[in-house]
Amino acid sequence: MTRSMTATARARFQEAAAPLPADARLYAWGARVLYVGPALNLTAHRNAVAVLALGLDGPFETAVAPGDRASAWISRRALLIQPDALHHLRADAGRMAFLYVDPLSRDLAQLSAVFDAPALIPLIRGLADGARNWPDVRRELTMRLGVDDTAVDPRVRAALDALHADPAARLSLDDLASRAGLSASRFRHLFRAATGVTLRRYRVWIAMGAATRSIAAGENLTAAALDAGFSSSAHFSAAFREMFGLEPSRLARGRLALQR
Repeated sequence: MTRSMTATARARFQEAAAPLPADARLYAWGARVLYVGPALNLTAHRNAVAVLALGLDGPFETAVAPGDRASAWISRRALLIQPDALHHLRADAGRMAFLYVDPLSRDLAQLSAVFDAPALIPLIRGLADGARNWPDVRRELTMRLGVDDTAVDPRVRAALDALHADPAARLSLDDLASRAGLSASRFRHLFRAATGVTLRRYRVWIAMGAATRSIAAGENLTAAALDAGFSSSAHFSAAFREMFGLEPSRLARGRLALQR
């Protein structure tokens, strides 16, 4: 398989893929998304983001040579997949968790360092079983990623609230810095310290989350994309597919929970 899948090949595996099952859930906070549910069982593909894959109920398998039908498979419980890395996962039974993080984020640096990924399995399995609530799990996940959400500068918190209130506005650095009474350079520093990503990257994540929430609420793809600030449904679909490796239309029949 070539480094970049052709549009035809990409469309073929997406058309063959079923919608998300009813017990699949998505959780979004900041520049991260957590999927919990049955394995997606996509063909070999790439993601623009990094993905931490966890087998919640048992091991899953990864192809030694993704894209090769005759490839051998390795059994594992956790795997960090780097951005743009061709990969092929399969799990015949049991639930999976996929934590998607920005390729330029502090999160990825933390996950790539000495990090006990399997230790997250009981935590996220508790969420999947209903034994743990999302706010508590989110707080613990954030803490394990080395981020202190309670220490965010109130001026940055106000900026984050403004960004989430109207993702389509795509507020600029200068505008947000002015509202905060800070220089652009100072605001940029505080924002990156609080979120782990740049303002430009953060805007992409919240726009993606806003569009996905609209789809989950019953909006059609075009309305959801435009309301979130994308130029068209095709623009949103391409960005979503590049980021997560599947078509956003698969979300329409899934049971979604997106919170920040």
